[in-house]
Amino acid sequence: MTSLNDRPQSDTNELSIEELNAKWDALENDPEFQKKPFWQRIVEIGKVVPQSEWRKQLPTDFSRNFEHYMYGAPREDEEE
Repeated sequence: MTSLNDRPQSDTNELSIEELNAKWDALENDPEFQKKPFWQRIVEIGKVVPQSEWRKQLPTDFSRNFEHYMYGAPREDEEE
């Protein structure tokens, strides 16, 4: 199996959905990947997701507005 890091980081941000799906399928079907501890598998899965997606999808306020993200409660104002 080829390494997830075969491409330079700048190219990883340009991956299409099909390429990401292919990388996920390769991981999912790799017996060596399945033998690794859970935390190592999470790290490898995280490497498949481009940094641009992490920046888009993760909240920047961490757990401050947990109730908003989980239950739809009103957001707390950002303190400066």
